[in-house]
Formats: sequence, C-alpha cells, structure tokens
Amino acid sequence: MSAGRRRRLPTARDPTAHLPTAHLPTAGTRRASAAALCAAALYAALASGVKPFTILAYAAVALPSVLCVGVLVAQRSRPGAGPWRRLDPARPTSEGTVIPWLVVIVVLLGIELASYFHPGPRADYPTISFGLNALLRHRAAKAAGWLAWIVLGWYLVRR
Repeated sequence: MSAGRRRRLPTARDPTAHLPTAHLPTAGTRRASAAALCAAALYAALASGVKPFTILAYAAVALPSVLCVGVLVAQRSRPGAGPWRRLDPARPTSEGTVIPWLVVIVVLLGIELASYFHPGPRADYPTISFGLNALLRHRAAKAAGWLAWIVLGWYLVRR
C-alpha cells in the first residue's frame, strides 16, 4: 500500500484517521467547496425571485440539472480526477440501491406529468410544484428551498 493510501487508526483528536489520506480534504478543496456553496446560495437567492411557471423559471431549474448531468458524465469518463470525483470511491453504487430510487422517481414523475397535462383546473389536480409553491410563497423560504435542492442534488450526484 502506498504512503498516500495508508489507513490510520481513528483517535479522539482525528476522527478521520481511518480514511485514506489521499481523499482527505485539503485547504484548496475546502476553499473550492466554500466557493461552490456561496455560488449555490447566490443562485438560490436569484432564482427565488423568478415568477413560477414561466420560461425563466424552467430555465432556472434546467441550469443546475444540466450541471449535475455534466458532473455525472465527467465522473464516468474520469472517475478519480477533478472536483467531480465521488465522495467515497471505495464504495461503488450497486444496482440494489439504485433501482428503488429509480422506481420512486418514475412514479413521482408519472404523477407530476399526469397532473400537469390533465385538462381540469390546477387546483383539482395539483402538481408537486404547485403544492410546494404554496408552502414556499415567501422569498426567503423559496431561496432556502432552492439551496436545499441544489445541495441535495450535488450530494446525490457525487455519491
């Protein structure tokens, strides 16, 4: 085992000692993470001011989504390099953990699309986003929701 990959025993002072030293955060990665979090918070603050159900709102949703897809593609093409590397590369994702999530996503997407394209009034057949719009009617709550969505998406993409 190389010196950079040596495992140390955890101690009270260093709870990360059991992690491979090659994957420990450095000052540069901490700064990059802080900058990314600030950029996400700024984006959330700006996107929270967009009127719902408009082309601009759809574009605001699409931009982080496209970024996450790009990160997934980068992970596949260069698995160990770059800021898009997986959080725990030693623990690969198995089909047993992915399939239940895919089922949930497909069911929710089906309900969302059926409600969206139903000819009746939106109040009778609300979409998930329509219900969340009522919950997040204040701009600060909407910005917090946007930030939570971006951070959760980034975490899930890097798993």
